[in-house]
Amino acid sequence: MSRDPAFPTPSTQRPTPDRFRFWSREKLRNADTDQFRHVNNASIASFLEGGRMELFAAPAISRLMNGLNVVVGRLNIEFHAEIFYPGQLDIGSTVTHIGRSSFEVLQAIFRDGTCVASAVASCVLLKAGKPHAIPNDIRRHLLGDLGDSSNSAGA
Repeated sequence: MSRDPAFPTPSTQRPTPDRFRFWSREKLRNADTDQFRHVNNASIASFLEGGRMELFAAPAISRLMNGLNVVVGRLNIEFHAEIFYPGQLDIGSTVTHIGRSSFEVLQAIFRDGTCVASAVASCVLLKAGKPHAIPNDIRRHLLGDLGDSSNSAGA
């Protein structure tokens, strides 16, 4: 059976909740919907942004971020299923790779335990608007028990 090119096979498999270290929860609002009554793509990108902020939410890491900023250079989102109002979403995030001044974050949005969207965000640490080497203590926080290696922390 050949596949219809209008419906390509997803490029990644849906992640499972056990992949993620950092979590946030979002309550769906009517304002998150479009004229078709499903949650729009811009809202989904905002939910992912909120999830990425959980990486830096702990007071110990926020002190280390003084004078530093994180920007997203690329955000690749895959939409696995429509999301309808009302309800709640759980957003999981985990760092999968850290380079000298950049890192990648794998994320997924779950509704009732089912992955409805996943994303990879390529982020850069900046100081005074220029790429800045990621300090070891921030590196350790982002990787957790996985060590402070700059190698990939996951699959």
